[in-house]
Amino acid sequence: MRHPKLNPYLTEADKDFFETVFDFSRDKVLPSAEERDEKEIWSNELWKEFSKAGLTGLSIPSEYGGQGASCLQCSHATDAFSAGSLDGGMGLSWAAHMIIGAMPIVFQGTEAQKKKYLPKISSGEWIAGFALSEPASGSDAAALLTRAEEVDGGWKLNGSKMFITNGPVGQVFVVMARTSEKGRGPLGISAFIVEDKTKGFKVSKILKKLGHHTSMTAELVFEDMVIPKENLLGPLNSGFLRIGKETLEWERTVFVAGLAGAMEFCFRSGMRYAKERVQFGKSISSFFGMKDILVRNWVYIQAARRLIYWVAERKDAGIPSPLESSLGKLISSEISEDVARDSVQLFGGYGYMKEYAVERFYRDVKLGTIGGGTSEVQRSIIASIYPGKAKFMADFSKIENPSSPSDTIQNHLFEILVKMDTENDRKRFQSIEFAFADALSLFVILSLSKKDSVEEFVHYSGKAKLADRSLLTFYLVGKYLGSLSRLAKYAPDELNQIWTSYQKISESIEISVNERFNELQDFS
Repeated sequence: MRHPKLNPYLTEADKDFFETVFDFSRDKVLPSAEERDEKEIWSNELWKEFSKAGLTGLSIPSEYGGQGASCLQCSHATDAFSAGSLDGGMGLSWAAHMIIGAMPIVFQGTEAQKKKYLPKISSGEWIAGFALSEPASGSDAAALLTRAEEVDGGWKLNGSKMFITNGPVGQVFVVMARTSEKGRGPLGISAFIVEDKTKGFKVSKILKKLGHHTSMTAELVFEDMVIPKENLLGPLNSGFLRIGKETLEWERTVFVAGLAGAMEFCFRSGMRYAKERVQFGKSISSFFGMKDILVRNWVYIQAARRLIYWVAERKDAGIPSPLESSLGKLISSEISEDVARDSVQLFGGYGYMKEYAVERFYRDVKLGTIGGGTSEVQRSIIASIYPGKAKFMADFSKIENPSSPSDTIQNHLFEILVKMDTENDRKRFQSIEFAFADALSLFVILSLSKKDSVEEFVHYSGKAKLADRSLLTFYLVGKYLGSLSRLAKYAPDELNQIWTSYQKISESIEISVNERFNELQDFS
């Protein structure tokens, strides 16, 4: 049975929903996950189970047959799903269906479009997808070449789309196409609702992938495909800007929440294995190296949840959060790669075997730093749309009376951001831009953990939160220290102070890991 303290950020009401999705995933999805991954197959029968459970319409308003879940609730759902089954492929297909497939119609659709498409998407009768990327335009998505020409009776589409989740199994897709010859940027791109039965629609190639084998991905081709005029979604020539702005923040939050659940699955599995596996006459859980892996895993799980849930709550409050969603995706996806690697390492030879689920996560996790915008793109977004200290620091500030090395590091990161606020090199050199984005990300996550330390949590004591904050500082500053060092020219004193404080934490790290591990042993 899953320990109630594994996700301390859930309210009692949220906990019931989380556990319901977790139980569904563990009972219905996990038993066949290994076989489906090995054979690289899609399961229509399993999709019907999603429908019966009300998950296919989770994000869709109730008046169109859905559950009307908030961004936070959808994030809880994908988190719980991954925690229960570690089936990244099925989770990807489901999230693509309910978020980037359905939400553009929810946000921009006419009433007629909503009534026609949302009930079938909600019921799972139709599987939805989103078609933006092309063979020659990935990160530079606005450089797409697919065109839609207005003709008698509708719009004629010609072009192709690449890496389309649900491409081989979907019935309805939101497709981006250029409708204006003026320029090659985001202006002049429109969105259309496309059905797979339309003449000229073709699944040209089912793609083989490194991971996510239980999700089907394809290249789609449109050859003189004529769709009705009423299938234009949103205003002409501004579909990319409107739908991208509204939908991608949901994508970068709800999708990434699944990584937190996957890390939890690895933590629980790793803790059980470490206790049972005996080497040199004793359980491997008695060795510092294994304790360090599991404690770091735990700290990263909660750090990812803290970030993701924070962004989701902002979205539900109607606060635009492009920077915050990119920041959450960047940190959560990169630390989850560490967890995947460390989990395989903990299992040793067994972790290298396909029958152990951590191997599956090791392959699946890589998509997190690529899909929905690469880590490099996220860093550019964070640095380029940073509004400056005057606006950004309305929500964040220095700690008046720092009482720990973590507090001191947070304050010096603040000072670095202030110094870099008007630094022209931040826009001239990508290495400095990326380093600034990392400094900002570290500052935000440490600020959120500081805020947590003074709030009441039923399943997360103040002492435990402070211990985790110190460990998080040690792990993350160590991870990004090389990047931060690029800012030495601009803030040498602040970086020296960060290093001094970091050394203070490192002096007692073995004691801290041992103490925290002893408190976490029963969470498996």
